[in-house]
Amino acid sequence: MCDVLKFRSSSDRDTGMFNNHMKDTNNNYSKSLLDDQKEKLIQAIKKIKHEIDECYEAEKDTYVEAMDVESQFEDMEREIQAEFQNLHRFLEEEEERDLERLRKERDRRVKVLKEREKKIAMQGRDLERAIETLNCKLKEEDSPKLLKEIKDLLKRCEVNFIRPPPVESEIFSGQFVGPIQYRIWKHMKASLYPNISMLTFDPETAHPLLTVSAGDTTVHFENEKQVVKEEEEEEEKNPKRFHYYYCVMGREGFSHGRHYWEVDVRGKTAWRVGVAKENVPRGEMDSSTTANGFWTLSLKNGSILACTHPKPTLVRSATVPIRIGVFLDYEREEVSFYNAITMTSLFSFFTDSLVGPVFPFYNPCDTDEGQNLSPLSIFYPSL
Repeated sequence: MCDVLKFRSSSDRDTGMFNNHMKDTNNNYSKSLLDDQKEKLIQAIKKIKHEIDECYEAEKDTYVEAMDVESQFEDMEREIQAEFQNLHRFLEEEEERDLERLRKERDRRVKVLKEREKKIAMQGRDLERAIETLNCKLKEEDSPKLLKEIKDLLKRCEVNFIRPPPVESEIFSGQFVGPIQYRIWKHMKASLYPNISMLTFDPETAHPLLTVSAGDTTVHFENEKQVVKEEEEEEEKNPKRFHYYYCVMGREGFSHGRHYWEVDVRGKTAWRVGVAKENVPRGEMDSSTTANGFWTLSLKNGSILACTHPKPTLVRSATVPIRIGVFLDYEREEVSFYNAITMTSLFSFFTDSLVGPVFPFYNPCDTDEGQNLSPLSIFYPSL
């Protein structure tokens, strides 16, 4: 009996020890797993805190950017107001000059007519006095003396009305009004800034297959153009000439100020115009974009493209322009393009720290299998 009890006690004791061992093992395993998970939580918290820092930094940067954009728009608003104030002032001064000219002519005409009126009135009074004198003499009694006095009086009273020379009284509106808006516009033209730049092509830079007109204002591609050997050798010696792309530069370069010119691209299916640095490559190049000093707009396959880097940007336009306006603001380092017929803005580039002169750039492109035969011309508006 006692032995049995002893056996059972020993067995129970062993079982309890096993269970306690398993319990301790499970506890150790759970704590290790929990510690791992807690560490992951700590890392996740650190990552989220980092994301929060980036979020706050982006929020701050965006706030600063918004303030900067708002400031730039306010500056442009003030500039627009200043430009219109200049126009208003110009028109007000023109209006005052026209009105002053009108008033002076009015005063002169009225003065002449008043003087004529005064002369006529003086003659009228002389005639009335003559009648009065003659009437008085008629009332005297008849006598030999009266007869003689009447004869003498008639000689003295031979007063005639001498009509003063006529004064021009017709007022022609053409002298003061006429095509007033056109006249004012012609006056305004002299004060335009920037005025229309009178540009020409530089034939020395033109690709050998390009033909520049005698006045250096029109250029077109000639696929069948013959270049004699002496000319080819001369071309190779000329570092200014484009010999890979069908390009030509403008003769006039700009290193300051604001400038505007227009290029006629009517009837063309492909073209490229804009601005380029003086030292752009004249042969083959890996890219003829902003990265290489070109800020240009082009027409290709019916679409207008801004030749941006690393790939072109599609320019949305209701119609394909027949004339392109190019505006260079050297100090602001901007080149902008317009539909010169409607003056609708097409695209703008920032040129990034210009150093040295930049030149107008033109590419009439090839004939496009007979579809692109029209020339590319510099357009001078008749203002």
